[in-house]
Amino acid sequence: MGMNIQLTDRVGDIVRSYPKTAEVFKEYRIDFCCGGNKSLLQVIRDQEIEEEVLFKSLVEAAVPTKSDSLNWSELSSSELIDYIVRVHHGYLKSALPHLSEYVKKVARVHGPHHPELLQVDRWFEALKSDMELHMEKEEREAFPAVIAFEQDPTELKRERLLRILDTLEHEHESSGDLLKQIREITKDYELPEDACTTFQLTYLKLEELEADMFQHIHLENNILFNRA
Repeated sequence: MGMNIQLTDRVGDIVRSYPKTAEVFKEYRIDFCCGGNKSLLQVIRDQEIEEEVLFKSLVEAAVPTKSDSLNWSELSSSELIDYIVRVHHGYLKSALPHLSEYVKKVARVHGPHHPELLQVDRWFEALKSDMELHMEKEEREAFPAVIAFEQDPTELKRERLLRILDTLEHEHESSGDLLKQIREITKDYELPEDACTTFQLTYLKLEELEADMFQHIHLENNILFNRA
């Protein structure tokens, strides 16, 4: 795959073509999932990023290697849905309840000296509740509608699917905002000096959750839903 990134390219399209650039965008705090429709030039201006440095990092990440065998865009919608449900929904269904216990424990123990943890707990519980309902809606309604449209692409099925996807993308944006708020209030998950092992593990797990959800939402918004 040739390297051909332009300033006018949307960041979501860049990650779709060159998946490893996701790590570069994460490093620069550039939202490539919910904010995937923004052009590279727009995010450079909005976040006052040094263009040449960012471009160099993107070029290096976009160079293909022997391990780059899976191209998401080449998977059928059924295959992509199977991967999303198995990997990303599977991860969230397991991680969210366990992480909820950690967040609550850390807020209870360290909240008196670090009041931001009480807010993290509130935002995380909102995120957990939203995502549990969201995944159920996707598996019960949205994903079957995607497959039905792929098998029989009538205008009626397309209109129904677009109505469903519009709601889901708004929910993605809301979840993305909660993740950003948690990152901001924790100052990029900066640990205080009195952070115990559970405190440290909680921040590591929250960052892991953020990374997984960014990839999860990218696959849905910029690849699967984009086909409709």
